[in-house]
Amino acid sequence: MIATGPQPAPVASPRGNFASTRWSVVLDARGDEAQRRPALELLCRTYWPPVFSYLRRRGHSAADAEDTTQEFFAHLIAGDFFDRPDPARGRFRGYLVGALRQFVGRERAHGAALKRGGQITFVDFSELDAEREFAAVAHPELDPSEAYELSWAVTLLDHAVRRLDDEQRAAGRATVFAALRPFLHSPPTPGDYERVAATLDTSRATVAVWLHRLTRRLAELVKLEVIATLENPDDAEQELRHLLAVFRR
Repeated sequence: MIATGPQPAPVASPRGNFASTRWSVVLDARGDEAQRRPALELLCRTYWPPVFSYLRRRGHSAADAEDTTQEFFAHLIAGDFFDRPDPARGRFRGYLVGALRQFVGRERAHGAALKRGGQITFVDFSELDAEREFAAVAHPELDPSEAYELSWAVTLLDHAVRRLDDEQRAAGRATVFAALRPFLHSPPTPGDYERVAATLDTSRATVAVWLHRLTRRLAELVKLEVIATLENPDDAEQELRHLLAVFRR
């Protein structure tokens, strides 16, 4: 038997591991050469899906998109990426796609043959199904910029769900989370609560309470993911509204 009544949601640090992916890390690394490469490599590994999605919507083949994604990140490492960002002029997602547009345009103008990441690997595509990631957001009606925005929003949500999964596993509630996870994306239909309650050997009311707590915690984690891409946390609400609008398009 899983449980007989509502249990308190696990308490987690509001910052957790998010501090290491903050946009401010990029700024802090400007004056510290030792921080530059690890800071940017972490950001690259975290936010590669929107870059890959943007390139695919611009007509790159899957293989070319993988190569260009790696080469773009190598370019950022080797260039003056850390010296130019100004968060006051926009969000990290906007700065990143702006740098990507310039990079692609320059490479196309020069007719340069891209080498696989300049022999630097940020994302091991051999262990990923990048096309499946792209297919999840590859609505034909979206232009490259819109596909980038949607992939960015999906990436942030996915990271938040993974963090919630980790929290629930650490709290010994992996079975409960596995049963309720589908409802974090799609609302329950008639009979779902009863079915899950029978699976978990608990009551319908308890299932409803558990799902409410998971949904609330997911919202907190999504906000933390958003804050991780902002210099000013006060901009989080505006950014959340933007991402919500992206999902509703």
